[in-house]
Amino acid sequence: MKTLVVIVAAIGVLLLSTTVATAGVIRSWSNQFGGDLYNAGTASWQYSAFEAALLSRGHTVLPGVSTLTGENLFGVDVFFHGLRSNVLTPSETAAISNFVINGGSLIVEANNDSYASANSVLNALGLGLPYYTTGGSSGPNAGVFANIATATTVGPLGDLRGQTFATTSIAAVGLGSGTLVGTNGLLSAMVEYQPYGAGGGSVLAVGDPYGFNLFQQAGSSYYNPNNQKAYLNFIENNLPAHTPAPGAILLGSIGVGLVGWLHRRRIL
Repeated sequence: MKTLVVIVAAIGVLLLSTTVATAGVIRSWSNQFGGDLYNAGTASWQYSAFEAALLSRGHTVLPGVSTLTGENLFGVDVFFHGLRSNVLTPSETAAISNFVINGGSLIVEANNDSYASANSVLNALGLGLPYYTTGGSSGPNAGVFANIATATTVGPLGDLRGQTFATTSIAAVGLGSGTLVGTNGLLSAMVEYQPYGAGGGSVLAVGDPYGFNLFQQAGSSYYNPNNQKAYLNFIENNLPAHTPAPGAILLGSIGVGLVGWLHRRRIL
């Protein structure tokens, strides 16, 4: 009898906890230098470790796209802009702007050979041309997170304030109206922006491809688990909250309530 009760109660608690957990939908370009996040490869300059982490936490990774439209951004929570050379077209500029205005968020990566593409994304959001130079040091602990609470530094994956992250020589990000998240020496390596205020989505601009396996895959020379934690913090802090289904609440309450009822009657 005790075993049955414990199982029923556990199911109730599990239903409550899993239904309130928030999972998101992430999409990327199909023609990034590191490849499509959906078809992520295992080489150092690809994204398989990042993709695996997203899937393990219940997120959905959609196939990448070669052009941005309102249709292929519909239902997406976070768009991942990895390294690429393509500059946004006027129609793509409108699509990404509407996406962020309506609450969608972005992670934008850049280095010295992808300034123009990344800047076209940020410029479409009224943020100017933040990527401006290359420099800094390289290593698994060359970057340092700012000692402030932001969507990137504090979240479901932990408190990263003051801790290190891995980087190679960065593409520095101009602060502008953003919040400094991470540095490499005297250069800004990560900056958060909220271009449309409280009602819009957030943007994380990073000056190195921190989503690459080089930084996220255990055993790699530049591996630092904080790189992955930072991305997941940002993504999960910017997802819309979901209300548990009424049936899940009822079943969860029944499971927990049953334990209390049996305790009161000294059956447990």
